[in-house]
Amino acid sequence: MRVGVYGDSRTSSLPDLLSQVGHDVSYMDYDPTPPAFEELDMVVLEVRDPLLEPAIERLAERARRGQIFVHTSLQHGVQVMDPLEVTGAVVIAMGELSPTRWAVSTVDELGDIIAELLLGELGASGVPCSDEERVRLAAAITYVEAVNSLALDAMRLLGDVVGDIQEADDITAHRSRLIRLPEVGSLREQWQSIDDPGQARAFRQVLRRVAETHHNQDAELWAIQEEKL
Repeated sequence: MRVGVYGDSRTSSLPDLLSQVGHDVSYMDYDPTPPAFEELDMVVLEVRDPLLEPAIERLAERARRGQIFVHTSLQHGVQVMDPLEVTGAVVIAMGELSPTRWAVSTVDELGDIIAELLLGELGASGVPCSDEERVRLAAAITYVEAVNSLALDAMRLLGDVVGDIQEADDITAHRSRLIRLPEVGSLREQWQSIDDPGQARAFRQVLRRVAETHHNQDAELWAIQEEKL
């Protein structure tokens, strides 16, 4: 297919994946007046969440019946594409969970079939997701990514102590999730030993949440009390 990517950012790997399986992928500059796209078979919207609705409204002014439109926002479902859908276009919301798993919402059977064919071609599969679940899904993914970012920060702290970031990476790779929390006295001493204020704050806040999930009231209370000081 002839695929045009319209947007102000790269929000997914979809354009690259489509190109890898042989589709003719081109890029259109994000502009209040989109370039000609009427001859394209499919338009992929790679647009930041606050700009998605106005971008859809602009494209709807020139969309043609049967043209396929896909947006890759995790936070928005398919209802945001109503201005395109009423033109007779096929609309699909396809947010990336991983290169092989996508959160998919459509409005009709044709959209379901096209989404399934697209994902099958990419060696991927879809996870049905209602519009009402989208924001919570986006929150879960942001949470996962934030925790992964904190893992890198923790590894940097370890690297500072052992004097070698590569060795810290190797040690981190062999550590699993926290099974048992240290005693409160040990937690306090560990927290006080961290020189960087941001890392110390993150240590305390993360341990508070872990204590909540472990139902460890003593550790949770320690974290709460330290926050108030």
